[in-house]
Amino acid sequence: MHVLTLYQSRSGHTRRAAEAIAKAVHDLGHSAAIKSVIEVRRADVEQADLLFIGTWTQGFILFGVKPAGAQLWVPALPPLAGKPVAVFCTYAFSPRRSLDRLSDLLAARGAVVVGQQAFYRGRPDERAGDFVRQALAAVDQT
Repeated sequence: MHVLTLYQSRSGHTRRAAEAIAKAVHDLGHSAAIKSVIEVRRADVEQADLLFIGTWTQGFILFGVKPAGAQLWVPALPPLAGKPVAVFCTYAFSPRRSLDRLSDLLAARGAVVVGQQAFYRGRPDERAGDFVRQALAAVDQT
């Protein structure tokens, strides 16, 4: 299986989570590629059997937390129609509904969301292996 991990990162935490996901994919014997959301091309998405797409969370707990800039970069992604996607985010305090919001934006573009995972920014690689195994299993079941 060929897996592409896309990320949008400001200070490197989300990039490190994306790298941990790609490493876990590779360690399970699959082909893994990683790109920033601004680098991805249509052919990259078309060649992938599964996408992991993630960003950092933005906002304040009392005033709303959201996936950073997703309303701008999700529409710029190549077509996602029918493509299995697992979403992730990194957070400092609480991701709140960031994963649901990112999932909704991607589903509106045709993606089939098969998993979600929030990573604390201080430990962006923790639970990456479990997240990858669950997403791969969800794709195998479809």
